[in-house]
Amino acid sequence: MPDIRRGFGVAALTAAAVLGGLAIPATAHADEVAAVQITVCNDSDVSLQFWVKGYNQFDDWDDSPVWRANAHTCATGWNYWWKKNSSVELHYKRGSAGWTWKQEYVPKTGAKTVTFRVS
Repeated sequence: MPDIRRGFGVAALTAAAVLGGLAIPATAHADEVAAVQITVCNDSDVSLQFWVKGYNQFDDWDDSPVWRANAHTCATGWNYWWKKNSSVELHYKRGSAGWTWKQEYVPKTGAKTVTFRVS
Protein backbone atom coordinates (compact mmCIF):
# COMPACT_ATOMS: atom_id res chain seq x y z
CA MET A 1 0.00 0.00 0.00
CA PRO A 2 2.79 2.53 0.71
CA ASP A 3 4.18 1.95 -2.81
CA ILE A 4 0.83 2.88 -4.38
CA ARG A 5 0.57 6.11 -2.35
CA ARG A 6 4.17 6.99 -3.17
CA GLY A 7 3.56 6.38 -6.89
CA PHE A 8 0.41 8.52 -6.76
CA GLY A 9 2.30 11.25 -4.90
CA VAL A 10 5.13 11.27 -7.45
CA ALA A 11 2.62 11.43 -10.34
CA ALA A 12 0.74 14.30 -8.68
CA LEU A 13 3.94 16.28 -8.06
CA THR A 14 5.09 15.71 -11.65
CA ALA A 15 1.75 16.90 -13.04
CA ALA A 16 1.79 19.97 -10.79
CA ALA A 17 5.32 20.86 -11.89
CA VAL A 18 4.46 20.53 -15.58
CA LEU A 19 1.20 22.49 -15.32
CA GLY A 20 2.76 25.09 -13.05
CA GLY A 21 5.58 25.67 -15.53
CA LEU A 22 3.05 26.31 -18.29
CA ALA A 23 1.33 29.00 -16.22
CA ILE A 24 4.47 31.13 -15.76
CA PRO A 25 4.73 33.83 -18.44
CA ALA A 26 8.01 34.13 -20.29
CA THR A 27 10.01 37.34 -20.34
CA ALA A 28 8.81 39.58 -23.17
CA HIS A 29 11.20 40.96 -25.70
CA ALA A 30 10.65 43.82 -28.14
CA ASP A 31 10.76 41.41 -31.07
CA GLU A 32 7.93 39.33 -29.63
CA VAL A 33 5.44 42.02 -28.59
CA ALA A 34 4.16 45.25 -30.11
CA ALA A 35 5.97 47.54 -27.65
CA VAL A 36 8.72 50.17 -27.66
CA GLN A 37 10.95 51.99 -25.24
CA ILE A 38 10.46 55.74 -24.92
CA THR A 39 13.15 58.38 -25.34
CA VAL A 40 12.50 61.93 -24.12
CA CYS A 41 14.50 64.83 -25.54
CA ASN A 42 14.82 67.91 -23.34
CA ASP A 43 14.99 71.07 -25.49
CA SER A 44 15.16 73.45 -22.50
CA ASP A 45 18.09 75.06 -20.68
CA VAL A 46 17.40 73.26 -17.39
CA SER A 47 17.36 69.63 -16.31
CA LEU A 48 14.15 67.68 -16.89
CA GLN A 49 12.78 64.81 -14.81
CA PHE A 50 10.16 62.53 -16.37
CA TRP A 51 8.20 59.33 -15.96
CA VAL A 52 5.71 57.48 -18.14
CA LYS A 53 2.34 55.90 -17.38
CA GLY A 54 0.43 53.68 -19.79
CA TYR A 55 -0.07 50.14 -21.06
CA ASN A 56 3.08 48.04 -20.99
CA GLN A 57 4.06 45.06 -23.16
CA PHE A 58 1.87 42.77 -21.04
CA ASP A 59 -1.16 45.08 -21.59
CA ASP A 60 -1.04 46.08 -17.90
CA TRP A 61 -1.58 49.72 -16.84
CA ASP A 62 1.78 50.62 -15.30
CA ASP A 63 4.10 53.50 -14.53
CA SER A 64 7.85 53.85 -14.71
CA PRO A 65 10.48 55.18 -12.33
CA VAL A 66 11.66 58.78 -12.72
CA TRP A 67 14.45 59.45 -15.20
CA ARG A 68 16.49 62.61 -15.85
CA ALA A 69 17.39 64.31 -19.12
CA ASN A 70 19.95 67.09 -18.71
CA ALA A 71 19.55 70.34 -20.64
CA HIS A 72 19.57 69.80 -24.41
CA THR A 73 20.01 66.03 -24.16
CA CYS A 74 17.82 62.95 -24.54
CA ALA A 75 17.25 60.07 -22.13
CA THR A 76 15.71 56.65 -22.72
CA GLY A 77 13.57 54.84 -20.17
CA TRP A 78 15.55 51.60 -20.36
CA ASN A 79 13.89 48.28 -19.55
CA TYR A 80 10.37 49.72 -19.70
CA TRP A 81 8.30 48.82 -22.75
CA TRP A 82 5.09 50.57 -23.83
CA LYS A 83 2.37 49.20 -26.05
CA LYS A 84 2.37 50.45 -29.64
CA ASN A 85 -0.74 52.08 -31.11
CA SER A 86 -1.82 53.43 -27.72
CA SER A 87 -1.47 56.57 -25.65
CA VAL A 88 0.77 57.16 -22.66
CA GLU A 89 0.98 59.94 -20.10
CA LEU A 90 4.34 61.71 -20.12
CA HIS A 91 4.80 63.32 -16.68
CA TYR A 92 7.65 65.82 -16.42
CA LYS A 93 9.06 68.80 -14.56
CA ARG A 94 11.79 71.26 -15.41
CA GLY A 95 14.29 72.30 -12.75
CA SER A 96 12.44 73.15 -9.53
CA ALA A 97 9.06 73.72 -11.23
CA GLY A 98 6.05 71.56 -10.42
CA TRP A 99 5.04 68.41 -12.24
CA THR A 100 2.90 68.59 -15.35
CA TRP A 101 1.93 66.03 -17.98
CA LYS A 102 0.79 65.59 -21.53
CA GLN A 103 -0.69 62.75 -23.49
CA GLU A 104 1.53 61.22 -26.18
CA TYR A 105 0.67 58.70 -28.88
CA VAL A 106 2.88 55.63 -29.25
CA PRO A 107 2.59 54.79 -32.97
CA LYS A 108 2.79 51.43 -34.68
CA THR A 109 6.37 51.34 -35.84
CA GLY A 110 9.12 48.89 -36.66
CA ALA A 111 11.50 50.84 -34.41
CA LYS A 112 12.44 49.73 -30.91
CA THR A 113 12.18 53.26 -29.48
CA VAL A 114 9.90 56.27 -29.91
CA THR A 115 11.11 59.80 -29.19
CA PHE A 116 9.07 62.57 -27.57
CA ARG A 117 10.34 66.15 -27.28
CA VAL A 118 9.73 68.50 -24.36
CA SER A 119 10.56 72.13 -25.10
